[in-house]
Amino acid sequence: MQIFITLDYELFLQEPSENIDYSLLEPTHKLLKIFSEHNIKSIFFVDVGYLLALKRQKFFFPKLENDYRKVVRQIQLVETLGHDIGLHIHPHWEDCSYNGKEWNIDLKRYKLADYSRDEAVRIFKTYYEALQGLVSSKIISYRSGGWCLEPFDYIRAAMKESGIYIDSTVFTGGYNKTNTHFFDFRNYPKKDYWTFSIDPSVEDVNGNFIELPSSSHKLSPLLYWRVLLTKIKKIFIKKPEGKGISPSIMSVCKKLFFTTIEPVSIDAYKSEILLNSFKKYERKGAKYFCVIGHPKCFTDLTYQNLQTFIRYALEKGHHFSGFSTAFPSPPAVLKSV
Repeated sequence: MQIFITLDYELFLQEPSENIDYSLLEPTHKLLKIFSEHNIKSIFFVDVGYLLALKRQKFFFPKLENDYRKVVRQIQLVETLGHDIGLHIHPHWEDCSYNGKEWNIDLKRYKLADYSRDEAVRIFKTYYEALQGLVSSKIISYRSGGWCLEPFDYIRAAMKESGIYIDSTVFTGGYNKTNTHFFDFRNYPKKDYWTFSIDPSVEDVNGNFIELPSSSHKLSPLLYWRVLLTKIKKIFIKKPEGKGISPSIMSVCKKLFFTTIEPVSIDAYKSEILLNSFKKYERKGAKYFCVIGHPKCFTDLTYQNLQTFIRYALEKGHHFSGFSTAFPSPPAVLKSV
């Protein structure tokens, strides 16, 4: 089986200003050490909106200039070590500003669908060009922030023009609709790989784009009860950790009382079921297994369970790689070879 470990290289939305090392740089450094130890490659989806927000304001705040330099250095190190760099877009950074102590986060325009088509195209092209300007290898993959891929026709032409032919936003069975998020993958192909042309939910064997969805599995409510208890403890410990978007009451209740479908993840407690989920894909003869992770969400459990998973997979003869190794050319080119 071909295994892809994909990382969303980003901060929490509400992050204490001193936390860039704690939430992004240090966990990424630990992860890179594990990858180097086993000589495996991965895919880092870089949140370019954050980078550009730093760049816009770094001339006014020395701290932001320092943060920008540290992040760029690490991104370039990631590439030097042979990992793929992919485009990740959280467009809410267009409306965010720094006040000298913390970021003022405005989520009214969280996804590209909250912008006009022309604005969405501008953002996509600007972010792509900014990231491509930092690395030497060609960027060929994309992941929407918050899984908010739809409507794909907003960015289809921009993706093609930029030479990006792989999307890895989808996960089978995924659905969410809140004030900020919207995605519905319930009617997408239930496959670990497909090609498409116009609509990522409609497979086209002669398509121009590849969809490499995150592998998904069913999660028990018990996992989220553990997460809830951990969060309550942290309130009393008062660790300076960041916060994401607060889920709706309905969403919380659904996860606490019903089995839900989620992408296979190496984040914190979710990493505990990584190996069992992989074995299920192994038994059914899957060709690809795509894992998602967020350095900001890593704990000691992440590194322990990831090591166990990697050792098992390598002993069984499976392979880890970046997208660029598995799919070095667009689908039409690969078929003609």
